Amino acid sequence: MRVALAGLGSVSQRGILPHLAQADALERMELVACCDAVPGRAAATATAYGWAESYDDYDEMMASADVDVVMIATPIPVHFDQIMKALRRGRHVYAQKSMTTTKAEADTVIEEADRRGLMVLASPGQMLNPTLGAIRDLVRDGGLGRVYWAFSTNAGGGHEHESFREGSGILQNVDPTWYYKAGGGPVYDMAVYSLHTLTGIFGPARSVTAVSGIGLPTRTWKGQEISVEMDDNTLMLLDFGNTTFAVAGGQNCRVAPSIGWGRLSIAGTRGTVDFGGGLGGLEVVSDAVLPDAFGASGPRVFVPAAGLPRLKHVTGPHVTIQEPHVYNDIMHMMDCLQRGEVPVPTAAHARHVVDIIEKGYAAARTGQSQTLETTF
Repeated sequence: MRVALAGLGSVSQRGILPHLAQADALERMELVACCDAVPGRAAATATAYGWAESYDDYDEMMASADVDVVMIATPIPVHFDQIMKALRRGRHVYAQKSMTTTKAEADTVIEEADRRGLMVLASPGQMLNPTLGAIRDLVRDGGLGRVYWAFSTNAGGGHEHESFREGSGILQNVDPTWYYKAGGGPVYDMAVYSLHTLTGIFGPARSVTAVSGIGLPTRTWKGQEISVEMDDNTLMLLDFGNTTFAVAGGQNCRVAPSIGWGRLSIAGTRGTVDFGGGLGGLEVVSDAVLPDAFGASGPRVFVPAAGLPRLKHVTGPHVTIQEPHVYNDIMHMMDCLQRGEVPVPTAAHARHVVDIIEKGYAAARTGQSQTLETTF
């Protein structure tokens, strides 16, 4: 597969580019073209990571580069425009999260891809994680009894504090301002993981209620003040029907080490699941017979993180490179394109999550629960 990459900021420099430069990745794809709006960043990236062509303008890359797949890792507010331009050029698309900022945009993406017979794989591929897949099966098979509630959250101190951004070179001096403007914020950028996980396990949500606001109106990066225009503190309550509820949050603040980032907890009438974050592994408690995927029959199983199965493509050098889940999503797309299969992280699933986010903000503004319109 001949690939192009748009967006050479934090996630690309820390994760995508180092992964794709490895020998096993290069056996399956040709690094044709990279692009970034910051003058000179694409040229420096191409030299550092072995891309054949570099562009400062996305439209120019679309007009000139002969590729099969366009990977979109640009700021979230421009995803829709760039995805549509790639599809109209007949390219398959890998889209970093969130795929779009509105349900209407997501509808248009899906319609265009279907009309042209093209694939859109929309990160994050949470259900490619074998542990999450086993949790989903346990829930659906009744191993936790009637699920009452679940909790998952994604909190971080703020992108301006990333150590990666402390450098002065063109590949590290990546301005985080866009995160705090319309279309950014910790829900589109971080809570999207929890939302994909919860809906991947329980299926589509029926409605959402939320509270949301701006905690810090001003942030600072390298002496530059950033005016925060997008909510940086949001909690959502999802109703999955049958009195199954879940809380998901996105906050630009610190979090207790015992909770950590992305913690998932599920409570049912016959058992519980606690996974990830600060837990350092997976704990399952159930009076049912637990599946072999958890390595024991119960009533309590604890598997440390090192004992859990890895993502399929995260082997060798990929284990120690940041953003391994992003690389796994990309290679899953290569698998699906070569085999003619439908990817696990579908655009329809991403649309449902975007619907939750959009309706969540509406619920916070109006004080009224919002009914979701989508499924997957």
